Amino acid sequence: MAHKNREKRAAKKAREAEKRRALYEIDYEDDEEDEDEEDERPLRRRRRGPHPAIVALIVTVLIVVGGFYGLKTVYEGALEPADPGNTKEVIVLIPEGSSTASIAKILRERGLIKNGVLSGMVSEYFFNAHCKRMEYDGQFKYGEYSLNKNMSVDEIAAELIRGVVVAGTKKFTIPEGYNITQIAHALKDQGIVTEAEFFEVVQNGFFDYAFLDDCPVGPERLEGFLYPETYEVYEDATANDIVSKMLAQFDALFKEEYYERAEEMGMSVYEIVTMGSIVERESVAAEERPLMAGVFYNRIEQDIKLESCATIQYILGEPKEFLTNADTEIPSPYNTYLHEGLPPGPICSPRMASIEAALYPDENDFIYFVLSDTLDGTHNFSSDYGEFLRNKDAYYKAVDGR
Repeated sequence: MAHKNREKRAAKKAREAEKRRALYEIDYEDDEEDEDEEDERPLRRRRRGPHPAIVALIVTVLIVVGGFYGLKTVYEGALEPADPGNTKEVIVLIPEGSSTASIAKILRERGLIKNGVLSGMVSEYFFNAHCKRMEYDGQFKYGEYSLNKNMSVDEIAAELIRGVVVAGTKKFTIPEGYNITQIAHALKDQGIVTEAEFFEVVQNGFFDYAFLDDCPVGPERLEGFLYPETYEVYEDATANDIVSKMLAQFDALFKEEYYERAEEMGMSVYEIVTMGSIVERESVAAEERPLMAGVFYNRIEQDIKLESCATIQYILGEPKEFLTNADTEIPSPYNTYLHEGLPPGPICSPRMASIEAALYPDENDFIYFVLSDTLDGTHNFSSDYGEFLRNKDAYYKAVDGR
């Protein structure tokens, strides 16, 4: 009996041991399966793309490279001319003992180095950095220089290193509406150049400007293009220097859109300046210039002679307060009382406002105008001949009653 009991206990222990072994194997297999799944998950992630650390490194490199080339582009742009094509003289004084940094500030304030989207400090920084890089630093000489906005940073630096300062200068003024003969007299009277020197250059000098393409040869070829202005030139300036300076000013003011507008109107620049010169000589009040241009275009369109007194004054050479019937019968291609359309060329040097009036005239129905009886230089405009005659009588009565 005891023996059987021992056998039962042994069998029971064996069964319990078997159960424990079976449970251990199940847990072990589960662990192996879990490990297999964990090993597979990283493999699946690696197949989706590069490691985040690699991506971050690539992005950083791209940002650095992009920033470098962006900065390089801005840097190179800052060294270009501040206003390409603008050759108008800018006199700059560089005080003795000026550092490169202080010179950069002076140049920026005078508009000679770029200062568009860049702040003042940034544009000055690029100037300083470039001068150090090119070993310009410390070579600049003090004095008064003649520069312009068409010069690059390297060209400006070259001038300051050369140290060729401006000699003594002198000024002269050419009033609006002066013709070539009057300009010659003004230059002589102001001690700039002789009339003979001036006319020699006007007739034979070479000047490469698009606006001169349609100008005829002869002593009047530059009529209308010697821009009226106050100029400053060197003491030893030649007649060629003087004429070049005046033409350069016209070129600086006559915008590209004006060439396009003239073409749109079916007119040459020479014809536009011719119309502008008549408007200049006929008008006093600025607001009347587009109105007056409109009148002249209306007359041309309707095949009516311009009958501009200003063209008669040009023929006479010396201005007269009142023209006579005989004056309007002088045989000349410039006599717009005898010939339809525009005269052969400009009759004076008009200001840009008069040229703009010729380019953008007022659209009106007027074909007549006469000085107002207010005697303030303004005009009365009309589309009816009878009204014109009444306005004319009122003007002469006002003159007689002065």
